[in-house]
Formats: sequence, structure tokens, C-alpha cells
Amino acid sequence: MDTKDNVTRLTFGRHEFLTIQPEIAIPILFILGLATLAGTLGNGLILASVATRKSLHNVESIFIVNLACSDLYVTALANPMSIIAKLEGSDFFDRIPGLCRVIGSLCTMSCVASLMTIAAMSCNRYVFIVHHSHYKSIFSTRNCVIYCVLFYCVGMCLVLLNLADIGGHSFDHKSLECIWERMATYPYTVVFSVVMVWIPIGVTGISYGRMYQHVRAVRSRVHNARATHPGSNDKSTDRTPSFKLAKTLFIIYIVFSVCWIPYALLIVLDSRDTFQHELHVFIVVFAHLHPSINWLVYYVTNRKFHKAFIEILGLNKCVSVRQAALSTTIQPPQGSHDNGRTDIAVVTSRNMTP
Repeated sequence: MDTKDNVTRLTFGRHEFLTIQPEIAIPILFILGLATLAGTLGNGLILASVATRKSLHNVESIFIVNLACSDLYVTALANPMSIIAKLEGSDFFDRIPGLCRVIGSLCTMSCVASLMTIAAMSCNRYVFIVHHSHYKSIFSTRNCVIYCVLFYCVGMCLVLLNLADIGGHSFDHKSLECIWERMATYPYTVVFSVVMVWIPIGVTGISYGRMYQHVRAVRSRVHNARATHPGSNDKSTDRTPSFKLAKTLFIIYIVFSVCWIPYALLIVLDSRDTFQHELHVFIVVFAHLHPSINWLVYYVTNRKFHKAFIEILGLNKCVSVRQAALSTTIQPPQGSHDNGRTDIAVVTSRNMTP
């Protein structure tokens, strides 16, 4: 334990975080382990679904694949390294020079790409619903690929600034992560927060808000048209966006905001590095749960992905076998209805005999 400027800093050695603060370490490690398994499986299922289902071969899937790839880095590599960091401490990374810096740099690039991809998906839906005539020109296959590459380039620019002694990536003793150095250059920290979190959140929120307004306006117009002309069929209603779509997009936005807003506030407000390390640990882990949740949103809200996941995992066969067993159990014996009719006929004929 080091004390400097009336601020207590904990430096955990091997297994010390687990032994000194087990009430915090055990839940955190369990959550990270679960997020690693579920997130890696889920994002892998997204990639497999898009690769094997022709119905998912569309422009929108370019963003979905890009999001899954960036999330897969966090769930398959960054999260396991976070577990190692919390168990082994900084000594493990000190023995392998450059490892922590590489992990943190790649994590920055993948997180920036992930959040900007979500913002691009919201713009994609906004243009498709509100400005459908311009959709194909703005979101062509070529343009979508370029957008995805540019997202990684933005993250790379934030990393390359470290070469000019602006910011950096190393082991953070408060969050116990290989992450960027939030105390190295405070103005860079503010810019980092804005570019990585606040801009994507703002773009996403505005897009979903405008879509929701459009949905309400269209539904109101359709309702008035039907009330005025009950027998008319308005062809414009063929593309009327449903409230179900708006709810789906709103769920994605809420998950995105809930996971990342606390982190964006923390790195800016803790300018003197006086906040408790427990708060840093919880908020950083919570933000990194986002890549493990995205695929669940698609599974719950998208029928195509829901069906694809079940088929890839082979769960559809189990459901079919169970339904067949239930139908066999419930089905009455063959000929039972005929026997009943025969018995009734016999009884009736006997009663009618003089």
C-alpha cells in the first residue's frame, strides 16, 4: 500500500485482490468468466448465422458482422486478460514487456469501432425508415465496408497519439486492467470520452428519437385515413414501420447507454485520481459487459437470428422430438372414436327394439 498526496493507492500482487477483498473479487471474476463464455459463444453464433443464412446476406449484416468482430476481441481476449490481471496483478505483465500496452491499444480500437458501429446502425435504420429514397446510395455495400474500416481508423488515431506522448496504455492499478492511461494527459482523456462514448450516444439517441417521431406521425396519418375512408387501402402503409421495431432499437440504445455512460463520466470526473478503486473496478467491468449483451438483443428481438441460433446449436431437433412425443401422448388410440360411435349405435338400436 502506497500513500502519496493523502491518496491511498493499492498495488495488488499475485492473488492479493482475491485474498484481501474476496467479497469484491469473487463476484467480479465470476461475472467476467460468465461474460467471456456467453459473449464469445454469442458473437460466434452471429458470425456463423450471417455466413450460413442467405436471408442474412444484406447490407445491414455488414454492420452486424463488424460489431460482432469488435465485440469478439473483448469477450475472447480482453476479458480473459482482465481475469489474469485481477488474479496475478501487474507483475505478470511486467514479465512480458509490451503485452499490456498491446492489449489496451487493441481494446481501445475495438471499443471505438463497436460503439461507432452501433451509431452507424442507428443511422442506417433512420435513413431506411425516414429517407428511404436515399438509402441505397448512402448505404451501398461498398460504402458500408468503408464506414466500418473508418471506425477502426478512428480508434487507431487515438492509439497513435500515444507516440506523441499524448495519453498511453498500461496497467491501471485502480481498475486492475490493461487499459489506456486516463491520468497521463487529462485533455486527451476528455477528448477520448467524447469521441468514444458521447458522440456515438448522441448520434444514436438522435436517430432513434427521429425514427420514433416518424413512426408516430405515420401511424397517426394511417389511422386518420382509415377513419375517413374505411374501405380504402393506402399503399404507403406497406412500408409503415411498426412500434416493435422502435422498441427493439430503443432496447439496444438503452443497453448501450447504461453500460457506457458511467464509464464516460468516471474518467472525466476523477481528474485527481481520488475515487475509490472499487468504483473503478465495477464501472470498467460493467462497460466491458456490453459486448457480451449485444448478441442477446438480436436473439430476443430478431426472428431470423433467433431461428438461426437455434438451428446452429441443434436445439430445433430437440424441440421437434419433444413436440412429437407430446403429440403421441395426447393423440387418442386409433379407432377409439369409431368404437364409441358403434357402441352408441348398438345401445340406441336396442332401446328402440319393440
